[in-house]
Amino acid sequence: MKKNTNQKAIIVYGPPGSGKGTQAELLERGFDFIHFDTGRYLEMLYKSSKAKKDKILKKEKKLFDEGFLNTPSFVLDIVGRATKKIAHSGFSIVYSGSPRTFYEAFGDKKKQGLIHILVKEFGKKNIHVVWLKIKKETSSKRNSKRLICSICGLPIMASHYKIKKCAFCGGGFRTRTLDNPKIIKIRLEEYKNRTYPIIKKMKQLKFSIVEVNGEHPPYKVSQEIIKKLKLL
Repeated sequence: MKKNTNQKAIIVYGPPGSGKGTQAELLERGFDFIHFDTGRYLEMLYKSSKAKKDKILKKEKKLFDEGFLNTPSFVLDIVGRATKKIAHSGFSIVYSGSPRTFYEAFGDKKKQGLIHILVKEFGKKNIHVVWLKIKKETSSKRNSKRLICSICGLPIMASHYKIKKCAFCGGGFRTRTLDNPKIIKIRLEEYKNRTYPIIKKMKQLKFSIVEVNGEHPPYKVSQEIIKKLKLL
C-alpha cells in the first residue's frame, strides 16, 4: 500500500505538568492527528475488571500508582500495535510523553523500538519531537493543583477558581493518584533519568527537535508549536 507522505508523527515531551496532554489534544482537534495518550490508556486498563484478576496488570498498576514507569516491554507492545493501526488507517499520530524509556524508544537486538516503527510507517523526515521546557517549580505547582473531569477526562486549567462542574460535559472533578506531592518527585526523577536520554539520543540521530517554552499559557504554547512545525 502506498504511503501518505503527509502523515506525521509527533512526540510531545516534557516533565510532568508541562502540558503534554493538552498540546497533543489541541493538535488532534485542530489537525488530522490521532492522540494516543499512553498514560490515559494504561490508567483505563488498570481500572478494568480484567486488572483485578490478571497478575501482570496488578504488577503494572502498582508501578503506575506509585509514580514509577511501567515495564518497558509491556508498554512497547501496547503502543507499537496501536501505532501500526493508526498509521495504516492514514492518520497522523501524536503522543503525549511516549515512548518514556530508552528501551521503548529504541528496543534492543531482539525487538524493535517505537522509533524504528515510526520511521518505517511515517518516514524519518515526518517525525518531530516537541520538547516543552518548564522549571521544576512549575512542574510541582501545576501537578499539585491539577484537577480533571471524572467524565470526559479534560483538565481544569484554572483550578484556583471555584469551579464546580466541567465546562465541557458538566461532570465532577477528581484528582489523580499520580499528582500526590511525593509521587510527583518520583515522576520528575523518572523523567530526568529515563525519558530525557531519549531526547538526547534523537538529537544525535538528527531527528527534528522543536524546543518550546512551556511556561506560557496553553494557547500561546500551541501557537508556537504550530508555527515551528509549519502546520499552517
